[in-house]
Amino acid sequence: MRGETDFLSRVFIDEANEYFQLPESVMQAFYEEIDRINADSELQQLAREMHGLLYGAEGNKEEAIGRLQRMGTEAGMFAAVVYASGLPAVKELYASKGMPMHVLKETLSDMGIWMQHHEQKYGSWGLSELGWLNRHFSGGIYKLGRLQFMPRTYRVKANVFRSRSGGRLIALSDEGVLFRADGQADGTNGVYDPAGSWASVYENDGLTIRGYRLSPYGYAIREPIELDAREWEQVLKEGDPVLDVHIPEGAKMTHELCRDSYRQAAAFFAEFLPEHAAKAFTCTSWLLSPQLRLLLPDSSNIVKFQSDYYCTPVVSDEKQTFERVFGAIPEDFSQAPRDSALRRAVLDHVMAGHAIHGGSGFIMLESAEDGRYADRADAVGKAHGAGL
Repeated sequence: MRGETDFLSRVFIDEANEYFQLPESVMQAFYEEIDRINADSELQQLAREMHGLLYGAEGNKEEAIGRLQRMGTEAGMFAAVVYASGLPAVKELYASKGMPMHVLKETLSDMGIWMQHHEQKYGSWGLSELGWLNRHFSGGIYKLGRLQFMPRTYRVKANVFRSRSGGRLIALSDEGVLFRADGQADGTNGVYDPAGSWASVYENDGLTIRGYRLSPYGYAIREPIELDAREWEQVLKEGDPVLDVHIPEGAKMTHELCRDSYRQAAAFFAEFLPEHAAKAFTCTSWLLSPQLRLLLPDSSNIVKFQSDYYCTPVVSDEKQTFERVFGAIPEDFSQAPRDSALRRAVLDHVMAGHAIHGGSGFIMLESAEDGRYADRADAVGKAHGAGL
């Protein structure tokens, strides 16, 4: 399709929809927007200019995204047409690396999800999550099974060690991280603890490793420990290459599907992107909330998802939880829908005066192959630091 069909044509979007998998109502919106652009020479010129900035060899993605966003939400379909024009370039990228095209189709199916979000929020079809979707058209994210994976670097101030004899993992906080008395990062939910906060210390002289442990349940423990460097090998630190995990809307998120995605991702990146020698899967999400594992039964998919991660505390708040669970932050919690176990659990927790927030975590990459996921502490450790 590259070099053969003008992106400002119905033929182009018809062919492109093999990858986008958009319903007829959205395709009709594309047809109407393409006709509108073609009826105005200035719009045509602008669309081609934006295409060049986004996908040209000497483009400027940040400038293009900024200008499209400044056009306003009413220009959402204009942005959708411009973004769709990047399909030939990303197909060429996949082909150059020998990547299977079914992965591209799965990855680009996210476009329909975000167009639906735009329609629900603004009442018309379009795109507004431009910074996020730019990754899909530039090889910055890949959907493999149920989950999406983004190559990036580890951004948590933590040092992870593995026992050479038993394989057990221990995470220590990096130097100078401020925690509250409850072990959560100071500032979580906008709450600071001037009286009880404390700063972590970390030292590694090659013989002895000293620091403060991070519980796999997502809180810091204010008891310094020492590790023998001959026994404990460092396997992850800030700045190391990782695969960041994202959970798109869609099918049910079962434990089996998630683990299958980790296996697929480990194999995919080893074969097609070996230069990104990822050490771990990482995730920062409302799904890793330390409160949810106590509010929901062990049989829930969310708790099972958490069970594979060694969780670590990060500054977070309740916003993403409310948006994902209710669609928006409820104006009146007493009137919010209670039509699922998750919604009831969150509402009961918050209306009882308790906080809820997201979390972060990691899975060492080899766990996808050997099935040895995070060691968990006992029930006391599970409850500590969860803000209950």
